[in-house]
Amino acid sequence: MNRSARRFAAALAALLAQPAAALDRPVVWRDEDTGCAYLLTPQGGIAPRYRRDGTLDCPDVVAGTGVVENMGRDIARGLDALQREVDRLRERYNDRP
Repeated sequence: MNRSARRFAAALAALLAQPAAALDRPVVWRDEDTGCAYLLTPQGGIAPRYRRDGTLDCPDVVAGTGVVENMGRDIARGLDALQREVDRLRERYNDRP
């Protein structure tokens, strides 16, 4: 690759990266009543802030309470219920006269 092609590729990559660099970072806001932390985006969005272990960033939440494990268990339970319902509908469809 010649020198001008490399410069062009570098300039193109720098220009394409600009939209991502323009995004503002969310701001951490802590609720005075509960003490829980939230992430506020410049666009007006709000989301709960989580610690590295997956628990909510609240003073009342004990670290290591297993929020991620509970969420995985709930998702598995929901998928099992969905599978049972699909099986029930399949049997109902196959038993039609």
